[in-house]
Amino acid sequence: MNKKADIPITILVIGVFVICTLALITFFVSSVKEKNSFVGVKLMQKINYQIEDYFLHRDLSNLDVKTNSQGQKALYQEKKDTEGFLWWEKEVVLFSVEYNLE
Repeated sequence: MNKKADIPITILVIGVFVICTLALITFFVSSVKEKNSFVGVKLMQKINYQIEDYFLHRDLSNLDVKTNSQGQKALYQEKKDTEGFLWWEKEVVLFSVEYNLE
């Protein structure tokens, strides 16, 4: 009925909708980034456990042992993930740990 009030109300409703949408997108992006922020802690715990197990038992059979570029045996852990969307995805190393045994 009041045509002068219809335009500001419409602008207000669109503005509130845009702000709420931006807030939801921001929370989604931050949750994705937070998911990968503690990857290194788990890998460090795992490699520390393997180092303690190696020095306690001197047994390499149940450990993840690889030969590094210098030809030495080393404990090695890494966490990989994909970045991007759909067909632009690429695999990246988020965190890696290497401990030389020799």
